[in-house]
Amino acid sequence: MKIRSIEDLTNYLDDDLAWRRKEIIELRAMAKSAKAKKADVHVRAGVAMLYAHWEGFIKNASNAYVVFVSTRGMRTRDLQDSFIALSIKTKLTLMGESGKSSVAVPVISHLMSLLDKPALLPVAGIHAEGNLKSEVFVNIAGWIGIDVAQYSSRFNLIDETLLASRNKIAHGEYLSISPARFDTLAEEILELMVWFKADLENAAALKSFQRLDSSVPV
Repeated sequence: MKIRSIEDLTNYLDDDLAWRRKEIIELRAMAKSAKAKKADVHVRAGVAMLYAHWEGFIKNASNAYVVFVSTRGMRTRDLQDSFIALSIKTKLTLMGESGKSSVAVPVISHLMSLLDKPALLPVAGIHAEGNLKSEVFVNIAGWIGIDVAQYSSRFNLIDETLLASRNKIAHGEYLSISPARFDTLAEEILELMVWFKADLENAAALKSFQRLDSSVPV
């Protein structure tokens, strides 16, 4: 994945969202046009695919943004705290689990040695960590400095409608959702994906990844 400019980032996000949007629209159309029990089949398949697109886009888009930031070649000290934390994520995990000075001190020493060097960001370091429920989404957003206030009103939709329904279907349980409800759900989840794309593009344009007190020219 080569994303060296805002244009590259926008093109990547456009392409990744476009095919997902097209497939979601097709799923909605099939559910609407199907009759009776056949509609149930299309809806259940649609819910499973809708969740897959939700998880896939958030993960891919987040990693694309990390790649974009990594190509800025900025010193570690010039990045926002979230990206500094991301750059030493593995070592922070070890420190948190250990609780020992013999682990914590080398981690801090490692961080201090990196401050004036180009940041080393894990370009595929954003994972869904199982199911992409609202809590996981908040965690992902936190690693890349995205404000989740706009999304909070739909956390229940993500957890109690999309994810809960998808899990029941994945575990072989029968679930009946009307084509109309699926259509609304698909529209709302797709809108969340559009919001996230816009947030990443704005963050890139505004250089939100850079510390306000950084010596790097804005």
